[in-house]
Amino acid sequence: MSLAPYERLAEIAEAELAACEAERPEDLADLYAKAEEIRATLSGRAPAEAESALRRNAAAQQGIGELLGGRLAERSGDLERLHRIREAARAYATAADARTR
Repeated sequence: MSLAPYERLAEIAEAELAACEAERPEDLADLYAKAEEIRATLSGRAPAEAESALRRNAAAQQGIGELLGGRLAERSGDLERLHRIREAARAYATAADARTR
């Protein structure tokens, strides 16, 4: 069995990671489609010789998960800060409105 599909999947996973790092989501759909095409051609269990490529693929996928998880946590913090600011503004507006009456 050829190891080329496994090597190509590793390369695609590394390209996905690079696209995520560079904040280029427009690149991802094409990469996902290419990977899906390759996965559809694979059958059964990967040969032992594909271990290196599978490890590269797994490392890239783990990197993507960590990167996106970190960005999600950042955005969640941003949303929490925005919520607190809105609540403070609402309280200030309510107090200001009460003073003008």
